[in-house]
Amino acid sequence: MKKIQLIEKVTHNWQIKIVCLIISVLLYFTYQGNIMETRIFSVPLSVVANRDLVPAQKTPKTIRIVVKASKDIIDTLQTGDFSAYIDADQYLQKGIYSIPIQINLSQRAQLFEPLQVDPKPKVITMLLEERTVRDIPIKPIFTGEVDEGFEVTGYSCSPDQITITGPKTAVENSSATLSIVLPLANKNAPFTQTTQIKPLIPNDLINISGASSVYMNVNILPKQLSKTFSGVTANFVSLNPYFQVKQLSNLSITVSGAQNTLKNYKPSQYTAQVDCSSIETEGEYSLPVSIHLPDGLTLVSISADYINISVEPAPVILPEVSGAQ
Repeated sequence: MKKIQLIEKVTHNWQIKIVCLIISVLLYFTYQGNIMETRIFSVPLSVVANRDLVPAQKTPKTIRIVVKASKDIIDTLQTGDFSAYIDADQYLQKGIYSIPIQINLSQRAQLFEPLQVDPKPKVITMLLEERTVRDIPIKPIFTGEVDEGFEVTGYSCSPDQITITGPKTAVENSSATLSIVLPLANKNAPFTQTTQIKPLIPNDLINISGASSVYMNVNILPKQLSKTFSGVTANFVSLNPYFQVKQLSNLSITVSGAQNTLKNYKPSQYTAQVDCSSIETEGEYSLPVSIHLPDGLTLVSISADYINISVEPAPVILPEVSGAQ
């Protein structure tokens, strides 16, 4: 009896009960699908400034965004699905503005619904100034000393100037020249130094056009000196052995060369040579002088191209005669 009553209760208005059950299930899944979860991302912030005004103060490199979506969507989202920017091109005069932050979604993220994205903060207060361009020459600053006996004979720089762009105040306050430090200590040969430009202009508001590096070529050569030697004695070659020669005129020479070579040099007996092969009789002669120098030295001048000599008979040396036994 009780079982029959239970069946009658269950089956009573069964169509309505099935409809209610279906509606309950649909409502449950709809509710579950509409439960929004929250996740915070840190995304890069860029500035759109392609016209006459540019930011005159630093902007944050990143901002936070609050994302709300269903759990299934939240679990698939990544930082790369979002980017943020502020648009300075909408303003025409310099001044301080509260610029709204705008969000870009990746193509993938644009397909998700529902999806709510809110930047934190929503606006950034920004000073905008006129865009200014300026050319800055590049100059070297030599520090230290090259090795003894060497010197810097020149340098070249590529490029020899850079072009900077940025807000008017920052550009006008930048240095009039870009200085490249070139250490010379322990250097005794040409060398090339490559220097990155950006670290030399640390102001993030300033952009550098063109090359990112400076190539400095420094030419270092042995220091060249000149030195005069007086009282140089000539060497008389091809002289008939029956004659002897006396030098009547003084001879001096000026020689140039590397300092380290020249400081240790002294004329030898073979430096100045006079060819006496034409002398056949005693008397006084004026004969040409030829100068012979070691490699690395150059004759600058000579006191006289001809030297005066006196030729006399050579003394006769008689052989010793042994005593009688």
